[in-house]
Amino acid sequence: MALSDMPLPERVAGFCREHGLLAGLRRVRVGFSGGADSTALLLVLRGLAQPLEAVHLHHGLRAAGADADALWCAQFCRERGIPFTAARLDVPGRRRPGESTEEAGRRLRLEYWRETTPAGEAVALAHHLDDCLEDLLLRLARGAHSGGLTAMRPLAEVCGVRILRPLLGERRADIERFLVAQGVTDWRRDPTNADTALRRNAVRHEWLPLIRAAVGHDQGLCRSLEALRDDADCLAGMARQALDAVTCPADLQRLHPALLPRVLRLWLSRETGQDWVVPRDTLLRLRQELHRFAGRPRRISAGRNRLLQLDAAGLHLLPVPVRLAARRWSWRQSPSLELPEVGAGLCAGVVADGGSALAARGRDGEVFAAEALAPELEVRAWEPGDRLVPFGRSSPVKLQDLFTAARVPRLDRSRYPVILSAGTIIWVPGLRRADFGRACPGRPAVVLRWSGGASAGGPVSK
Repeated sequence: MALSDMPLPERVAGFCREHGLLAGLRRVRVGFSGGADSTALLLVLRGLAQPLEAVHLHHGLRAAGADADALWCAQFCRERGIPFTAARLDVPGRRRPGESTEEAGRRLRLEYWRETTPAGEAVALAHHLDDCLEDLLLRLARGAHSGGLTAMRPLAEVCGVRILRPLLGERRADIERFLVAQGVTDWRRDPTNADTALRRNAVRHEWLPLIRAAVGHDQGLCRSLEALRDDADCLAGMARQALDAVTCPADLQRLHPALLPRVLRLWLSRETGQDWVVPRDTLLRLRQELHRFAGRPRRISAGRNRLLQLDAAGLHLLPVPVRLAARRWSWRQSPSLELPEVGAGLCAGVVADGGSALAARGRDGEVFAAEALAPELEVRAWEPGDRLVPFGRSSPVKLQDLFTAARVPRLDRSRYPVILSAGTIIWVPGLRRADFGRACPGRPAVVLRWSGGASAGGPVSK
């Protein structure tokens, strides 16, 4: 009997054996949305006598429609004696700045699976062959390499969670025919799946039908998918071997362009214990910095509030420097101002004789005429376009130029406090003071001191 003539449950059972999906598992947790795909997966795995649990994740989207889906899933499992769990993810409320709804949902689902799936269990998802083809075209349009183009695999481990996709060899139409044969025709249908303003739906309802109409089939895409998987597996193995041999920038420079993104992703995942997608901008910047590297440390954003530092010793992963928050400082009422986000603080003290204060100001303090200071100072981070008239000069200079001259890395500059009096920048501790409010002997003065950061003229502590 040809494989295509076999009943769907038998094909899926063979697929599971071929890829070792169910071997050694105590239980499989099935992501159960109530759609045709996940409903079929639940029934097929149940028919294989596999211990399982259906898990419905409510994303906090589609209001009453999502509530109805959850009720349908609970009833479906109750009627068949299938263990059922429901959980709410609240995607709108936990979405991060700059994160799409789809990205937030994916992140929160993975967090849930990681936190609730014990060792010896796995998560089964209902992705199928048509999903793979849609993903192939979507990622091709985004510029992915072979690993990204074939990201859906029968078996994968993501952030410590074993992910199974038993339906990956099946077509959507065959899955729906199987359900109808089982007497199930009322599976849940998400109305947003018809909205072609969403890219995946456009691929499903417009792009793929055009290709099938023009060529007569999509078998070429399926064969390309298999070839790309083989290529990706080969390169992934080479990247794992190369990772242990990379110890310095010269080793990175010698890597083939196809291996660099894979080695970088493996390294980031190893350093953080998290699955890592390397932003394209990060990869491009790293290539540029490697091409012109001359020993001076360079920093590159790696996403997720992390930085890559490239120096003579190799690559290092650092947290993104915190940006100093803006605040108002009534220095007479509150002589001390804490800046906890940068681990530092400011203090103010009034002295009767500006001359004596000048002689004792030290490296982390500056003295200003008391009558020149506004009763409330502004303390904030550097902003593009900021200018200061350096002490002893008459014309303003961009803070950006002062940072550059002092060799302050661009990503460290947001930690420096910029102090303003009535809108005029008077001092940037650790960098330069302005020619403002010169203190005079015999006249009251204010001593401003900077503690916890670096000394004047040096960079703020990282």
